[in-house]
Amino acid sequence: MRGRRDDGTVLVLVIGFAFILVVMVAVVVNVSAVVLAKRGVASAADGAAVSAAQSLDVEALYRDGLREQLPLNVAEARGRVATYSTQAELQQPGLALVVRLDGRTAVVTASRTVRLPFPVPGSTGSVLVESVARARAPAAP
Repeated sequence: MRGRRDDGTVLVLVIGFAFILVVMVAVVVNVSAVVLAKRGVASAADGAAVSAAQSLDVEALYRDGLREQLPLNVAEARGRVATYSTQAELQQPGLALVVRLDGRTAVVTASRTVRLPFPVPGSTGSVLVESVARARAPAAP
């Protein structure tokens, strides 16, 4: 003979497992969104750094001669990164690229705020993703 105290216990278990499943799916989707955004930001930083490293300072090259690395033109490097940023922002809204020349190396910092598909209660619902890329134009004598 079955007691009435057992009625509905399976329903509670199913609801508990369904809740755990929904939470796990939300976590996986949020982490995937951040990882994909990180890859996109890193790719944009790499592309912008390579573009900036192609801005040859012709005057410095003639004045100082050919060395291990080609000298970079600061104004042209900034212009190239600005052009690259305009094109990259079409695919990644909110992308910000900042270039600085460290000697003869172009250093680009890229950042973007990513809105989480399933915001965590009590948080802003977004994550800042950043990446730094360096590029230089080596000279082969």
